[in-house]
Amino acid sequence: MLCDEIFYIEDDEFAIPIGEIRVPTDSTITGVVTVTVLQCSPRIDFEANAFLADVVFMIQKELTIETPAGPDIPLEFGFRLERTVEFRKCTPLEMQAIDPDFLTDLECHVVFVNGTDIVTLHPPSTLDPITGEFLKDATFDEELTILLKLKLIQERQLIMALCDPRHGVDIDVETI
Repeated sequence: MLCDEIFYIEDDEFAIPIGEIRVPTDSTITGVVTVTVLQCSPRIDFEANAFLADVVFMIQKELTIETPAGPDIPLEFGFRLERTVEFRKCTPLEMQAIDPDFLTDLECHVVFVNGTDIVTLHPPSTLDPITGEFLKDATFDEELTILLKLKLIQERQLIMALCDPRHGVDIDVETI
């Protein structure tokens, strides 16, 4: 292992339109967000003297708008999120000074993923003057924070003799 670090990745969006759905004013929103790391590719930026990792997440959201009078409104969607993170605990020049081979065949290892997602529903507050119903202009805000622990590793294969022949002897068996 060359380096390990915990990263906080933000993905905040505001005033996301819900669409052609009437949302009553006293509604609430709940749900589950699933975050999966699809890809983690390490790279070296020699000019900045930094180890970087290009990380691709799959974000799957299963939200439910709970209305006071029912029925509940399901909202399901998914998207890819791409971010680049920088390891700050180690540098390429530092590793190269120890052993230049440390900079070859690097791999990114995901130790764990966690996070929080704060979702705020903004039901419509304007009535349609003709129908008297609320307009279909509800939105929600989302503040997703992903906690990601990564290790920058290098797989090395060491070939070792299990028994040095100089440290052993073959003894002939005598029969009686």
